[in-house]
Order: sequence, then C-alpha cells, then structure tokens
Amino acid sequence: MNCDRLQLVLPSNEYKEQVMAYRKIFLDSKESFDGCAGLEECETYEEWIDFNNRLSTKYGKSYVPSDVYLAIRKSDNKLVGIIDIRKGLTDFLYNYGGNIGYSVLPEERRKGYAKEMLKLSLEKCKELKINRVLITCDKENLASSKTIIANGGKLENEVLDDVHLGKSGTIQRYWISLKKRYAARFVGDRTKKIEHKIISVTDEYFKGDIYYYNFIEVNNPIIIPNGKCIIDNNYKWIEFYDYSSKIKLTAIYNAKNEIIEWYFDIAREIGKDDGIPYEDDLYLDVVVTPNGEVLLLDEDELEEAYNKREMTKEEYENAYKQSEQLMNRLKNNKDKLKKFTEKYLKEMLKD
Repeated sequence: MNCDRLQLVLPSNEYKEQVMAYRKIFLDSKESFDGCAGLEECETYEEWIDFNNRLSTKYGKSYVPSDVYLAIRKSDNKLVGIIDIRKGLTDFLYNYGGNIGYSVLPEERRKGYAKEMLKLSLEKCKELKINRVLITCDKENLASSKTIIANGGKLENEVLDDVHLGKSGTIQRYWISLKKRYAARFVGDRTKKIEHKIISVTDEYFKGDIYYYNFIEVNNPIIIPNGKCIIDNNYKWIEFYDYSSKIKLTAIYNAKNEIIEWYFDIAREIGKDDGIPYEDDLYLDVVVTPNGEVLLLDEDELEEAYNKREMTKEEYENAYKQSEQLMNRLKNNKDKLKKFTEKYLKEMLKD
C-alpha cells in the first residue's frame, strides 16, 4: 500500500467548501463525526475554525486544547478525512475518547486512508511530546481496531460505553507507545560509516539478542548534558536485549575500547518487531560509571509522564521497584559487570 498519498494540513479558507460539504455528507448519511471537533454543531466554517473559543466555552474546565488537521490527498488536493489530536486526557478522554479522533469520507473508506492518517497523526504526537497515545473505538468497529493495531496499538481493556459513543455498548482502549527504541536506529543517522550486527546468544551468562555498533566515522560527536561524549569516531555500543526481562543494558566504549558507562533502561517491555529488537522505555534509567558509582536518572520524566496519565500508578511504582532492585544488585559489582560486557565486546571485535 502507498503510504505517501496524504498530507495533514491545518484548516484554512482554501478548504472551506470541502469542509462544509464533508459536514453535509455526514449529516445526510447520519455518520458519526469522530475527530471533527464539533463540526456537526456549526452552521458556518468560520464558527467551526474558532476552535479554542468555541470548545473552551462548551466544555469549561474540562476543555483540553487540541490540534485539528485536514487529511488532504496530494494527487488532487481533496479532503479525505478530519483528525483531532488532543494534547491531554481528561477523565472522559482517558476512559472513553482517547488522544486522537478521526473520520474518513464514506466514499474514501476501505482504501487504507485511515491507517495512513493515524500514522501521520502519531508523527504529530511525537512533535507534541506525547509519548504514549490512547486511542479508542467501538468494539464492533473492526476496521478501526485493525487500523489501530496496524499502527502499533495494544489493547489494554474494554469498558462499558455508558456515554453512548458507539453501537455495541463496549469501548476498546488501545495504547500506542512512541517511546519504543529499536536496535539499528543509528543506521544512516548522524553517521558517515558504521558497522553493526546482531547475534543471538544462549549461554550461562546471557539469553537473548546482542546488538553491536561501531561508529567508524560520525558527522558530529554526541555529547550529553554532563559533558560526557557517548558517540564519536570508532566508539562502540553493545546493547543487550533479554526478552524475559524489563531491563536493557547498553555498554558504551570509546575508540580505545575503554568503558565510558554502562546504561540500564527500565522498560515497559523488551520485544522484537520484524526481527529488530526494541525496548519500550519506562523513563527511569540507571547508570554505572567506570569507577563503580551507581546513579538513578530521569525521575522528572517519569513524574511528568505519570501526571500526563501516560502510565498507570502500578507502572509508575513498578518503574521505581525495578530500578531500586537493579541498583542494589549493581552496588560493588562493577568488576563483574566489566567482565560480562568485555566478554561480548571481544567476541564482536574478533569477527
């Protein structure tokens, strides 16, 4: 399927007639105005595009700012669908509505446009720093559920539709994580020349996949806020993906094969898509320095995500539990850690 047929544009007078025609089609066919930001209630285009004033007046303190986009087909500049990206989650949106609502013209359905619209919307969510996106649909809307799943959605649960949004009486709640970090993500990014490979390991020390990077030549070094360089010419990274764990280790070495740091990501999940390992980040990180100091990082990111309702209280507490247990295991164990990662570094270097 061609996934470059649409573009998302902000509403403008150029599309006034198409939007109002869209409204008439939906009213005449008694379609649901999902993601249309109250278009059905507006008699004029000018009234509709005054989103903030109109919707904040209607919803009062429960109003959440959103960005409304038109899905325009590039080949003929035709309006195909409308999308509403909500920048937060009220109780109602958390339970029933989600972060994204969208609709497609009846005549343009079953052409893959909904899938492409959602994909483009998720890119907008990344720009808005929404790291975990909630999308809901009626249980009987199989096309919608397939669209969500195709974009990485995972069903969390089904809830009673006591606000009468759908037909079945049941709403499905899906989450799409935008915090997944894949192995091979550096290939073609920031680098002029890179060696990378993956090996599967099952031995007494480790079970899972190990991904290796040698940044032979980079465009620019990467220096993190504390002044430490983590990527430069001939630096090496080794990432350990244990699919039975929720902790991913990255060992970072300089050009002389000296350890810079051991970096542990606390993950919601460690998995594999199309043969490529990934970790779904749960914000907290633990670092072990070359002298054995153990540090906890990114508590502020975890707190922000929790306050934005991008995770449950159970996940929030589990992130701290996992990191605390890990830090206790790592104390006074630098030499053991060094021996473990150097074993696999040597294997990678001799191939």
